[in-house]
Amino acid sequence: MSTGDPGRGYTYPTNSNDPDQQDVLRNRLDLRSRAALNRAEYRITSDRMIDIRLGSGPAGNFDAAHLKAIHQHLFGEIYEWAGHTRNERPVVDGRPVEPIEFMTKGSTTFLPGSRLDRGLAEAFRPIRDPDVLKGSELPRVLWRRFLSDLSG
Repeated sequence: MSTGDPGRGYTYPTNSNDPDQQDVLRNRLDLRSRAALNRAEYRITSDRMIDIRLGSGPAGNFDAAHLKAIHQHLFGEIYEWAGHTRNERPVVDGRPVEPIEFMTKGSTTFLPGSRLDRGLAEAFRPIRDPDVLKGSELPRVLWRRFLSDLSG
């Protein structure tokens, strides 16, 4: 993952040439291998997704605050910065890190950090009125697509 993070505050420093140890996100589990972190992230977030599907996830109005609460619920056990957007300054390993303007993952380029608030407002526009989608499978499909688009 390329974060455009010159201070590398979101990733562990390394001198290793092993790609598995490069650009590993700082995490509460102190895992320094991308493969190990991916496995742990999958296991933990899968459990949290079950919580959400069973109705134990964060309640909300499908707005930015609700999305942040869901992100915190899914990733909070793994990352200090869970529940924050890239245009904020979360604390990572005890110190604030700078907002990330540009980020890519594989062939996906994400919306610039400075445009997140506007992008979120636009993304939530179709689902603001809960009555519009009541009783259909569409809310679940839209929400999955929305989360997928945001997380890469």
